[in-house]
Amino acid sequence: MLEQTPSPQLQQEIARLEKDLESYSQEKLCYEAQILRDGGLLQRALSFYRLMVVWLVELVGGFKMPLPSPCPMEFSSMPEHFVEDAMELLIFASRIPRALDGVLLDDFMNFIIMFMASPEYIRNPYLRAKMVEVLNCWMPRRSGSTATSTLFEGHQLSLEYLVKNLLKLYVDIEFTGSHTQFYDKFNIRHNIAELLEYLWQVPSHRNAWRQIAKEEEKGVYLNFLNFLINDSIYLLDESLNKILELKELEAEMSNTAEWEQRPAQERQERTRLFHSQENIIRIDMKLANEDVSLLAFTSEQITVPFLLPEMVERVASMLNYFLLQLVGPQRKSLSLKDPEKYEFRPKELLKQIVKIYVHLARGDKEKIFPAAIIRDGRSYSDQIFSAAADVLRRIGEDMRIIQEFIDLGAKAKIAASEAMDAEAALGDIPDEFLDPIQYTLMKDPVILPSSRITVDRPVIQRHLLSDSTDPFNRSHLTADMLIPDTELKAKIEEFIRSHELKKPGEDLNLQHTKTTIQTTDTLNLIE
Repeated sequence: MLEQTPSPQLQQEIARLEKDLESYSQEKLCYEAQILRDGGLLQRALSFYRLMVVWLVELVGGFKMPLPSPCPMEFSSMPEHFVEDAMELLIFASRIPRALDGVLLDDFMNFIIMFMASPEYIRNPYLRAKMVEVLNCWMPRRSGSTATSTLFEGHQLSLEYLVKNLLKLYVDIEFTGSHTQFYDKFNIRHNIAELLEYLWQVPSHRNAWRQIAKEEEKGVYLNFLNFLINDSIYLLDESLNKILELKELEAEMSNTAEWEQRPAQERQERTRLFHSQENIIRIDMKLANEDVSLLAFTSEQITVPFLLPEMVERVASMLNYFLLQLVGPQRKSLSLKDPEKYEFRPKELLKQIVKIYVHLARGDKEKIFPAAIIRDGRSYSDQIFSAAADVLRRIGEDMRIIQEFIDLGAKAKIAASEAMDAEAALGDIPDEFLDPIQYTLMKDPVILPSSRITVDRPVIQRHLLSDSTDPFNRSHLTADMLIPDTELKAKIEEFIRSHELKKPGEDLNLQHTKTTIQTTDTLNLIE
């Protein structure tokens, strides 16, 4: 308000509020200091809340999983603050050296694991996210206590359910119902990602993770992977665009003569914007690094979900886009005086991206990954792969990784040539054979039950990972509601046979000549 309509009254009001805030902060610190002096009070409070969570758990039948359905009325009638107060106390105590020494934390751990991924029992997603905050405080490297490591590495319920419930909460937090949900999810997922990275280093949890990826290949794990990729694209894209804006502001401010001639208020606003952009870049880049790292180390041992028909093109488009940004023509415009200040480490980021390419190529038993790479008309080019290999040599990447990446680029180049030949051989494809969303030749046509429109199964399944609605009329839609269009599928197969296009062992997924870029992937990248 002051920026829009400056006035002495507003200045006075702001000064008064700042004084009040300072006073309240002092009061809060005094209370905390007194609690820190009174160790007995803290211990009694922890004992009380431990008994309270045990009592709450008794209302649902005791410490056992899975939880009964539906949620018992006695439990659902309890005030939310019972749980919130307990979590706040644990977070507070966890930040005090030795405050948790001798405290039995197993019951708290059981409670958190049982309820953090159970919206039927604790509907408020922010309250379940607070449980993750507690677990973050207990990570051995953060707590500085070896006592908390047993909670993660030798605790039965933890070994069975912790990774699965963290992945489920990662997905659930996409929609919190709050008007700030888009930004809130990044902070919450940051806490989850830190925990997941720690748990990946623990062999028993890593084995559980791999088992979940296998069992939930088309369930919670695929949804987790989809949102992880969505976040990675948004955060890195946002960071790189903000870097370009920041450099423009830097150039304005460095031209001293012109800068000094501008009105004081304009200079103040531009300076404020500069510092705001700095903070956004630092935060977004930190989160993007975390997400890309998560993709890199998990893809080394878990590749199948990345290579599913509904996911492989999305993954390939993401990797191609990142590669273009890091080694393409505009890379020089992303240079910063002090990149470390903004958590921008392009060399490390490039290595991580290339490792994901290589990991997926190693796990590509069906040989579909090179074809998925070249179908991305927005970012793929043979020159970008060559440029990336040159940069990797200069920055000292492992030669085996570089060679595997070069081999993948060569396979992609062959796939591109074959796709062009196949496209030419097909000639003019009837419109009824083309997917209406991507305008590609359908392989597995399905009818949407509400709009009665026919689309390709992988295309609609990719859409459903982020949005459970029919894209043509917004009615509710799930994968099991899709109706196979067997008659149209037979016609498409006959069309391909009549053009003598399909050779034994080849997987066809051909793009019509009218398409220059894949519309859906471009939209997903923008989103």
